[in-house]
Amino acid sequence: MNPIRSLILLMTSVLVYVGGAVAQTSPAPENGQAFDSGISNRNYPHSDWALINGKIYTVNPDQPWASAIVVEDNKITYVGDAAGLKNHIGITTEVVDLEGKMVVPGFVEGHFHVVAGGIVAQGVDLQTDNKDEVFEKLRQYVKDNPDLKVIEGYGVRLSTFADGLPTKAMFDKIESKRPIYLWTVDGHSAFVNSKALEIAGVDKNTPDTVPGYSSFDRDSNGNPTGFIIEVPAQLQVLSKLRTFDADTVLEGVNDWLPRFSAAGITTVFDYGVQGLSNEEAFDWLQKREKEGALPIRLQGSFYWNDPKSDPIAPLLELKQKYNSELVKVDTLKINLDGGDEKWSALLTAPYADKPDIKVEPIIPYDILNKVVQEADAKGLNITCHCFGDLAVRKLLDAVEGAIKANPARERHHTVSHAVLVHPDDIPRFGPLSVTYDTTGFWMSLDPLLQSITTDRFGAERVQAMFPMKQIREAGGNISLGSDWPASGYLSEYRPLLSIRTAVTRQLPGRDDVPPLGGEDARVPLEMAIYAQTLGAAKGRGLNDKIGSLEVGKLADMVVLDQNLFDIEPHEIDKTKVLFTIMNGKVTYDHLAVTK
Repeated sequence: MNPIRSLILLMTSVLVYVGGAVAQTSPAPENGQAFDSGISNRNYPHSDWALINGKIYTVNPDQPWASAIVVEDNKITYVGDAAGLKNHIGITTEVVDLEGKMVVPGFVEGHFHVVAGGIVAQGVDLQTDNKDEVFEKLRQYVKDNPDLKVIEGYGVRLSTFADGLPTKAMFDKIESKRPIYLWTVDGHSAFVNSKALEIAGVDKNTPDTVPGYSSFDRDSNGNPTGFIIEVPAQLQVLSKLRTFDADTVLEGVNDWLPRFSAAGITTVFDYGVQGLSNEEAFDWLQKREKEGALPIRLQGSFYWNDPKSDPIAPLLELKQKYNSELVKVDTLKINLDGGDEKWSALLTAPYADKPDIKVEPIIPYDILNKVVQEADAKGLNITCHCFGDLAVRKLLDAVEGAIKANPARERHHTVSHAVLVHPDDIPRFGPLSVTYDTTGFWMSLDPLLQSITTDRFGAERVQAMFPMKQIREAGGNISLGSDWPASGYLSEYRPLLSIRTAVTRQLPGRDDVPPLGGEDARVPLEMAIYAQTLGAAKGRGLNDKIGSLEVGKLADMVVLDQNLFDIEPHEIDKTKVLFTIMNGKVTYDHLAVTK
């Protein structure tokens, strides 16, 4: 029998014996299409089991490799070699022969949008570099779905339309009687047709939702063009097109949860609920947890981008209310700047194509400093959207001020995205205990970076983007987070593809393009795995519980069909996840979806 299939059959039989029933799933279509997981997350009555004869990469610097691991209930009780098993295996322990397969800690997502993904990632996927294909995909979707009241899509790449954005009139030619709403791939803008604007009551007399930040693009006569900038204005329109009740939105979330487990994800940090109230979202997640049907652990945040409001009090309320085993809220998420496409990133040096433009922070610096200090004093974690290097510097300054003002404690503040970091600020991450979290999928010279980003930043700054390796070598903690479903170019969530791109600094299918930043910018495999496991866990303050395979930690692990260290780096993303185990329970079983 094929050794991989033998392994799967053996492990399945063991878990059936141990737990009474293995998680059952229906076949999973290719490319991450939705499937019904049927995951029960049952408590196994006899949950002692051991994995032996494996290539177990622990991410524990004191014991990087092992061949055997023992789990009791939801905790790891032994990590080592076969010789040490005799004191850890009892008469009821089930032993599984891995036959040399690789085991790594469960993947930790440092930047995710679980709830927002249920809103954004709906309809037709429009990720393509061919503008004609965008319209053709949309045209076919309209034809295939005559009963839909709203035509939705996601993943439109602004780089595909670098020579001119499409207008509402272009979409009107495809569908004029039903509203069209298409999210761009970064999640920070959208395209609509005239019918959508009409239903939403948006015309030339409609004021911008958040002047200077979230607005409706307009022609020379002041009429909306059909391009909507930033989430507040986007939701102003979308909320008029479809119902935003919890059941509808969370049905979309429910469709995606099994795919995360199938990718090896066991923990995510959600960067802010949108489209629903925090209570609606977290109540639903905790309900799933109580039902034994939540296949991930989730840390949530309170999303703050309004300098006129106080974020501390509502966050403290959420922290007190949501503090269960799998669902916790303990972080203030701040939005300090925007991005490069719309000249809204905060930079230490002028834009290459608009050197005179002056960008203001979303949160004024004095308010930022005050709130960070107050949050830090109450033991709250801060994570901040900092796209440009000036935003990174200002957040580091705010944390430094908080450290000077407040008593010493273990801190877990995070700078997210940080596509540009000034060389002077690279050594500051370690001493300030600030985690550098960024996205592996973005670390390549993709068409967006080659066009719009190069226009904005210039080629020299583009090549210096994503200095993850330098920050780690300077003593800073690093974390990988996909920002799913948002992205600059490729919307993805699979950690193995993120690791592959970080290691090669190239995207699959684009290996003929030189690595971003050159050969020296490539992230070593050990470092990339660390960033997607223990580094991301440390950024969340969970490094004492998850992120590495050590005695006493929670049994979160992923079984892979091949050893990542034995294959060519460009093949990493082709590795199959055989099993995902979270909290000692199987949340994904490759056999069950490939029968």
